This record gives sequence, C-alpha cells and structure tokens, in this order.
Amino acid sequence: LSNNLVAGVLLEGARSNARDGSSAFSTTPAGYSFDRELDYAISARARLGFTPGGGGLMYVTGGGSYAKLDHTFSTTNTANSFTPVNDGKMVWGWQAGGGAEVLLSRNISLGLEYLYNRYDDGDYYVAVGSGTAGATNPFVLAGGVNMRPEQTRYDYHSLRATMSLRF
Repeated sequence: LSNNLVAGVLLEGARSNARDGSSAFSTTPAGYSFDRELDYAISARARLGFTPGGGGLMYVTGGGSYAKLDHTFSTTNTANSFTPVNDGKMVWGWQAGGGAEVLLSRNISLGLEYLYNRYDDGDYYVAVGSGTAGATNPFVLAGGVNMRPEQTRYDYHSLRATMSLRF
C-alpha cells in the first residue's frame, strides 16, 4: 500500500432502538400488527481509507454482523389463537458504508460515518390456530396459516458521529 492508503479491521458491539412495523386488516373484521426492533448487534468490518495528509481520513467499510431482533405481534382477532415462532433469535446480516475522520491530537479523532445495515429475518412468523373460532372461520377453513411481515429483510440506515481514542 502507498503511504496514503490505510487498511484495518473493526470489531464493534452496538445497542440500538431501530424499529419498523407493518399492519394488515381482514374482512372478519380484524387488524394485525407486526413490530420489530434491533436490540443489539456484534459486527466485524474491514476498512480501507485514503489520507491526503494533515490528519484527515476518508474510508469505505463493510463486513458481517450478528444481531438480536425482538418482535411484537398484536391483533384485534379474539377468536383465533396466535403463537409467535422464532421470536428474539439472533440473525445474520451485513453492513456497508463510509466515513471520514479528523485527527485532533495524536490519540483522539472525531468522525462522521454512514452505514447501511441489512439482516435476514425470514424465520420469524406467527402460527394461527383455530382457538375458539367456528368451522367457517377463514383461518380454520385454510387449515392453519402462518403470518409474517411482508418484508423478511430488516434494513436500516445509520449516520453516526464518532470519537476514537488510539493507544
């Protein structure tokens, strides 16, 4: 690598309140709501940067991530039974982005970083049972249904201010 290129790796633990949700309605009439939240993530990323001199650094970053997603399901349907499956389990994903840092002193730098985050949440669903519903209930007629959010990917963007201490 030339004197102006910088390469490295980063191991990071993060807590987040990133959330999303979706709703649906049926003709029974009933409403159904799925919400999910990223609890925490552990990520390993590579960084490749360019420093023009003067204590500045611009870089790209990317790598794998392992996260815990928490789910909430609610419904106004009181006739059927609803059982969440694979709730609160760890899921794999990846991150990619870039940023810039400015060295304030020999050991301290400030920066700004953008990350795109994607996790595979395809294993979570809610199993619908007959409950107290009669034989003409649509879920009973279907022979049992598994409901899930429309999007099985959990994507979000983050913009972060950073402060680094080098030792």
